[in-house]
Amino acid sequence: MITGALYNIIARLLIGNTLGHLGIAGITVNFPLVILYIAFSAFIGVGGNALFSIYLGKKDIKKAEHILGNTFVMLVLVSVGVSVFLYIFLEQALAMVGASADVMPYAKEYMEISMIGFTIWGIGAGMNHFIRSSGHPNIALITQIVGNVVNIIVGILFVYYLGWGMKGVAWASVFGQTFSAVWILYFFLSKKCPYKVRIKNFILKRDIVFAACAIGISQFIFQISSSILNFILNRSLVVYGGDTALAAIGIVMAVNSMIIFTIMGISQGSQPLIGYNYGAKHYSNAIQTTKMAIRWSSIILITGFLITEIFAVPVVKLFNSDNEELIKMAARGLRFVNFMLPVISLHFFGSTYFQAINKPLQATILSLSRQVLLLIPFVLILPKFMGLDGVFFATTVADFFACLISAILLHHYFHKHNQTLFISAKLHKKIQIFKKLKS
Repeated sequence: MITGALYNIIARLLIGNTLGHLGIAGITVNFPLVILYIAFSAFIGVGGNALFSIYLGKKDIKKAEHILGNTFVMLVLVSVGVSVFLYIFLEQALAMVGASADVMPYAKEYMEISMIGFTIWGIGAGMNHFIRSSGHPNIALITQIVGNVVNIIVGILFVYYLGWGMKGVAWASVFGQTFSAVWILYFFLSKKCPYKVRIKNFILKRDIVFAACAIGISQFIFQISSSILNFILNRSLVVYGGDTALAAIGIVMAVNSMIIFTIMGISQGSQPLIGYNYGAKHYSNAIQTTKMAIRWSSIILITGFLITEIFAVPVVKLFNSDNEELIKMAARGLRFVNFMLPVISLHFFGSTYFQAINKPLQATILSLSRQVLLLIPFVLILPKFMGLDGVFFATTVADFFACLISAILLHHYFHKHNQTLFISAKLHKKIQIFKKLKS
């Protein structure tokens, strides 16, 4: 996930220092459309993987392999379907998500090529979850790293040395994503993989499709609401700050991806452990895994918070050192958006935990709380009183309430298994013994 974030940063560094703020805006405005691929890949891949992990915990290998085959077929169908839809309506879609007349040529050139890579990426990323769950996390790690390293190297070559601009960044993403997908599929056909993608398991079974979708629906809603949010965010930014504001949020998102993608990596890594332990009825282990993930993520988030708050201006200048308006706007946005970083892991892992243990209702509530119920209304309301600052500050307010809701739900569920959210199992046991002795 870090190498993926690094590519996001380098792509914007390359474009920002060659094409300026309009180039960065051209990449940024595409983000609501890119999220569609992420949404469907997570919907099928994460949902299928959670179900796969549960059946591995139950030692039902035959069922697990059938889930693997069904998931692959569904990933192919949805990834190709999204690309066909976007190809037909691309210009209308770009205009809808906030591409101005100045930004449109950059955005269209980038997306027309990138769609090839995103189609392949949607399949590969969805299947990569299963490599981790099959007991080969190192191969899953290498798969992601190698693809993103190829992406970065080819991007530098195409943009700086060949002068291809937006076209160079787009083709670099196609090369990297294709490389990763081929590697992933090769693994499932090799002798190293204990669970095979078999043609006989390609026939879709209603119970598997519905169960996988029920588990993955929270991730799907989370990503789709994120797409809607970014659509509204783009339009609000253009209204209150023009194309420069759009470029500014692109820089903020690139910097934040290094922090947030790291947490997403920990989240994806913890999910099969939580699901396996839950399937094996080791409920305490599932809870302890979640709490451990929250602790380590909090350390990373606090570090990221301090760096972005103290060094906001120098960080932004890496992307463009000439445009003073862009530097000032992006640095201010970075500080606003990251204000709640130290505690945001509560929200991330609340959704991860309930999704992993097959509690789609709770997971969906948490996914909706931040993106739909909180952030979208705040993005629409606060700018009317605070202008452009209100667009940035909306994230801070939404993060606060989302973390509060997540903490309440996690504490309630942990309490059912005689554990608490903020106290370790050993300390909680000692407290309980002390209370009994005192009484």
